[in-house]
Parts: sequence; structure tokens; C-alpha cells
Amino acid sequence: MVKGYWSTKDLCERFHCSSRTIFRWMKRDTHPFPQPINRAAGGHNRWAIDDVEQWEQTLKQVATAA
Repeated sequence: MVKGYWSTKDLCERFHCSSRTIFRWMKRDTHPFPQPINRAAGGHNRWAIDDVEQWEQTLKQVATAA
């Protein structure tokens, strides 16, 4: 069961970045940002909180391993 969902605005506030940055992160070859669960052109994108938190954990592990 999913904890809930974050909108693009929620993610921008969480990471102190623009929506363009989030979509650039999604295009990374290494450790890309997760795809939204609900993606609508001109609508509201929604990301599963679990997916975003797992991505954050992966980045922390990579950073501590370096």
C-alpha cells in the first residue's frame, strides 16, 4: 500500500528546486528520479511518496560509499 502522493509543487518545496530540475533528474542515466504514478499533460503529476523516499535513500547510500 502506498503512503500517499506528492505533487510537483510538493517536490519543488521539498527539494528547494524548480519543476524543470525534477524533470531533468528523471532523465539522468545514473540514479534517475522516479517517474510519476499519474502523469497528465497540462494536469497534475503525482509521485508515490515511497518511490521518492527510496530514491533519496539510494542517493544517500551512494554518497556515503564514495
